[in-house]
Amino acid sequence: MDTPIRAVRVYLVEDSPIMLRLLRELLSAIGIQIVGTSGRAAIAVADIVKLSPDVVVVDIALESGTGFDVLRTIARKKLASRPLCIMLTNHTHERFREAAATLGVSYFFDKSEDILHMMKVFADLQAGIPQQGNGTEH
Repeated sequence: MDTPIRAVRVYLVEDSPIMLRLLRELLSAIGIQIVGTSGRAAIAVADIVKLSPDVVVVDIALESGTGFDVLRTIARKKLASRPLCIMLTNHTHERFREAAATLGVSYFFDKSEDILHMMKVFADLQAGIPQQGNGTEH
C-alpha cells in the first residue's frame, strides 16, 4: 500500500493582499498547503514557531518590521525543524541577496521576473525532489 504524500506546508510573510491572493492560488493549484500568512514580522515569527512550516516565503518590505527581522529571529530560535527559507521581493539589489544568504535563505526571487522559477522549486518540493538552493537563485 502506498503512503500518501503529505503536502508541503508553507507560511507566507507578505503584506500585499494582491500578492497573497496570487501566491495562494498558484501554490494551492499544485497541492501546497498554506498554513498561515502575516504582513507583520512579530506575528509571522510567532506563527512560524507555533506552526512549524516546511517552507517560509518572505518579502523584505512588510507592514510592520522587515523580512530580515523575521529571518534573523528564526535563525536565533531553537526550532525542532528549520524551514526552508525563500525570499520573494521587489528589492533585488545584490546587498539584499547577500544579506538574505547570510540569514539562511536558500532561494532569492524577484517578484516581477521569477515567479515561474519559484513555482518550479515548489513543484519539485511537492514531488519530493531534494533542493540545493544557495541563496543566489534567480
